[in-house]
Amino acid sequence: MMSGSKGINQNDMKNRQKINSVTNRLIVMNTAVFLLGILQLFVPALGSLPLSSETGGIYYPAIAEGQWWRIITAMFLHANIAHLASNMIALFALGSAAEKMLGHWRYALTYFLAGIAGNLLTVFWDHLTGRFYYTVGASGAILGILGAILAVSVNKKDGIPGMNVRRVVIACILMLIPSSGNISMTAHLGGFAGGFAAMYVIGSLFPRTNVDHGQ
Repeated sequence: MMSGSKGINQNDMKNRQKINSVTNRLIVMNTAVFLLGILQLFVPALGSLPLSSETGGIYYPAIAEGQWWRIITAMFLHANIAHLASNMIALFALGSAAEKMLGHWRYALTYFLAGIAGNLLTVFWDHLTGRFYYTVGASGAILGILGAILAVSVNKKDGIPGMNVRRVVIACILMLIPSSGNISMTAHLGGFAGGFAAMYVIGSLFPRTNVDHGQ
């Protein structure tokens, strides 16, 4: 009896890891980039890699000179360990539901499109206001996942098992409210809108026939 129970637990764990495979990889990627950024301080060979806010973050003057890759690298950089931890906790909490709901590659595509949308809005806003800051973090992409969840929750006729539209809306409002002066609201708003819009584009081009298999 004990061995059978253990086997079931192992199977459940494997299934859960499979469902969250993209989320787990994103968490590992963000954490690895952060650790490499620390290692860069002690290893001169890593000095040329964009692993810091100054070398890889959103900064309009640098992007205007042609460093467009910052729009992507900024998504994987974080200012400090607290910044990284809060974003990764939010990513795991939202990603666990979203990846199962959207499927692996749709979820991954939404994450990247939302992150890029948030960073593009930040670049545009900085250009418009003439105030330039180094902006980093995965929060735009994470808010995009929340926007995607809201889009599916609103449009799915029979609802989503375990999802409550009102609670999703409340979560959206709470996450969009700035908690400190260092929050980039343009990245949050742009990411959220990008994730919400991505659901309509991806859904129309690649309709999902089965939500439960996570493909």
